[in-house]
Amino acid sequence: MASRGVPAFSAAALRRLRTKASLSQDELAALARGRGARVAGTHICLYEQGRRKPQLPTAQALADSLRVPLKSLLSTGKPDDVQRLRLLAGWSQRALAHRLGVAQARWSRIERGLASLDESKFRLAAELLKVTVEQLLRSLDAATGSRLPRGRR
Repeated sequence: MASRGVPAFSAAALRRLRTKASLSQDELAALARGRGARVAGTHICLYEQGRRKPQLPTAQALADSLRVPLKSLLSTGKPDDVQRLRLLAGWSQRALAHRLGVAQARWSRIERGLASLDESKFRLAAELLKVTVEQLLRSLDAATGSRLPRGRR
């Protein structure tokens, strides 16, 4: 069972990019430590096996160490996934929720399609996520699907 961390993290992508860069797990860990990550070769092994997922700062340090954008280490998933938009913009749930003035638990429910974002926050959320309001609305609609009762959408 994978630990908490970046849910969209791709174990296969990490392994592919590390081997393409001709780095051992220990060498990649050393490079990531140089960028502030607290990681060892054994962590890289667990990430590549899918048994553990790195936190966002560690995933960013790994991407920087491999000289690739963070999105290269994320699973392809749905392109309009709200969580994916957040990760690509470099936000943790807590930080984004704080900037939007909502509780982290509420933002988590929004990402999972179990709650809706107030219309007054659409423009700011789109700006922070580096997407258009239309893209954000499409992502929010895809997340909620038919999960919310009509009155709460």
